[in-house]
Amino acid sequence: MTETTGTSTRVDGIHLAGIGTFVPDAVSVRSAARRGLVDEETSARSGISGVAVAGDLPATEMAVRAGAEAIKNSGLAGADIRLLLYAGVWHQGPDGWGPQYFVQRELLGDDVLAVEVRQGCNGFFTALELAVPYLAAAPEGTAALIVASDNFGTPLIDRWQLGDGLAYLGDGASAVTVSRAPGPVQLRSLCSASYSEMEGAHRSGLPLFPPGVTVGTSVDFRSRAESFRDAAISGGWWMRFLAGHNARITQCANRALEEAGVARADVKYVLTHGMPRQSAISYLRLLGFPFERSTWDFARTIGHLGASDHFVALHHLLTEGALGAGDHVLLSGYSPGLTYKSAVLRITADAPATA
Repeated sequence: MTETTGTSTRVDGIHLAGIGTFVPDAVSVRSAARRGLVDEETSARSGISGVAVAGDLPATEMAVRAGAEAIKNSGLAGADIRLLLYAGVWHQGPDGWGPQYFVQRELLGDDVLAVEVRQGCNGFFTALELAVPYLAAAPEGTAALIVASDNFGTPLIDRWQLGDGLAYLGDGASAVTVSRAPGPVQLRSLCSASYSEMEGAHRSGLPLFPPGVTVGTSVDFRSRAESFRDAAISGGWWMRFLAGHNARITQCANRALEEAGVARADVKYVLTHGMPRQSAISYLRLLGFPFERSTWDFARTIGHLGASDHFVALHHLLTEGALGAGDHVLLSGYSPGLTYKSAVLRITADAPATA
């Protein structure tokens, strides 16, 4: 079913049977600037025009809505699903409680292994990596449901003030059903890489204990990144870190394409995390693709949706009829750790995966 070389995996016989999303209405960045939430010059430079905002709708409620759509679009019965993986970036509800069980209760019932996956914005990729060997070992007809959801509208993070190179944070959820049965989207490969020397990039300047949330410390990625950069520059490591970071982005995508047997010329779209325009241009250049083959024009209208960016964008392409049988899509991203992920999908039907 799979053949693995290092952290690259060629995947055979795994399909995405259904895709579901829930993205709330967007708040325009222009209106946020009028309210003093963002700097007008900075927002104009970013190119981002809107940010999806869920208000007081819990992340788990959005996950249920996306998951229900994914199950409906797959044609599977809830009884077919034996694995539930829930990915989130931000706090999901009361501490000491598992959001995956809320989705399980609402959609699937008790005969399911339900697990929360915490790997930042790459959590959906990691969930796919866990689902593939599970399905390989499971009885025929077994399926998995992967969901990701976040609502960033809480006091300890400011969705509008994350720092240079980062997009405004949008709320939303995505879900896919994964199965060995033939389906409209085939998973061709997965690749993971990491750069543990840079794990301090997202915590620099802060103590490890007590955890910030327990003492009401707000998240300030800008100051953490500046602290890490300044220390790396003074220590003479900064250029090595940048080179290593960029190399892992490229190598991860290269290996995913190689394992899938797909050339860059055969990739119709590249799906990335939500980013400001210039960051997206630079990232696509590292991946070896023109900016025009990205879905940035869509992403700019909703912001960075945590772990849901890639599959919300895929859902958008499918519902708009922008993908057809035989098309290939490359998904790439990186997140705190640092971790790097890439995957290649092949569209196998002209009207796939959405209602």
